Amino acid sequence: MRPGVLVCLACAQVWAEAPPQQGGPNNHLLVIVPAGTYAVGSPDSLRNPARKVALAAYAIATAETTNRQFAAFVAATHYVTDAEKLGTGKVSLEGMADWDWDQVKGANWRHPSGPGGTGWEELGDHPVTQISGSDAEAYCKWLGARLPTLDEWEVAARAGAKTRYPWGEKFDPKLANTWNGETHRRNTREDGFVYTAPVKSFKPNAWGLHDVIGNVFEYCSGLPNDAHPGDEAHLIAGRGGSWWCSFGTCHFFNLVDIGRMDKHGSLSNQGFRVAFDPAKMKGSSK
Repeated sequence: MRPGVLVCLACAQVWAEAPPQQGGPNNHLLVIVPAGTYAVGSPDSLRNPARKVALAAYAIATAETTNRQFAAFVAATHYVTDAEKLGTGKVSLEGMADWDWDQVKGANWRHPSGPGGTGWEELGDHPVTQISGSDAEAYCKWLGARLPTLDEWEVAARAGAKTRYPWGEKFDPKLANTWNGETHRRNTREDGFVYTAPVKSFKPNAWGLHDVIGNVFEYCSGLPNDAHPGDEAHLIAGRGGSWWCSFGTCHFFNLVDIGRMDKHGSLSNQGFRVAFDPAKMKGSSK
């Protein structure tokens, strides 16, 4: 399949460039993915094996949900996040050892690194973090949206690509926001950022989606095939990796791997993008 071409296997149609886009509620720009049968997974993945999936049409945001968008939700509903209820959130900073995360008092979406760090107002165009999977679901409910399924996320993130990354098989540190450096003691800043980047800072994939690799782990609905009955009560899946991820630690910044997180946990590298069932998008006033 040549770059920039969308093929819907179920309906035998070909779009010359990419699926259509349209504006959604709360300033979300959406890609409309047509119904079809799509290839997902990889032959060498036990958690996400190669297969074909049949999907109904859906819409998915071109960018991760931002602090500004989440603030509009909080202003309208007075919602209190899991991190605010708990009084702490997990934070990792440059200079810490690999895999070290501190439970920081007062860290939440308003101050993702803690009270002494940068506030959400200065990070308005950055993806919202320090929100749990449950918080993301609450935002979606308010919006009339939902989290994308694991397969929907992958189909949109691939945009027709059959490779490990949207741009090919080899990772390029300048094309996504991940951790640059041998350890978390020092970030070499090859991608221009240490922590989160404003959404749309990097070139989008062939369908116009930004940051499907890196920036923040994106919550999805459903769990991979190695989950156990009842896991959905306390676990949530995440795709795409994050600014914290490196080849020496969590190397899930690709189109195949599926992470599993605490559904009520709040970290400074976890966020989400929204999805819609097209029929439910009509008449929204948000």
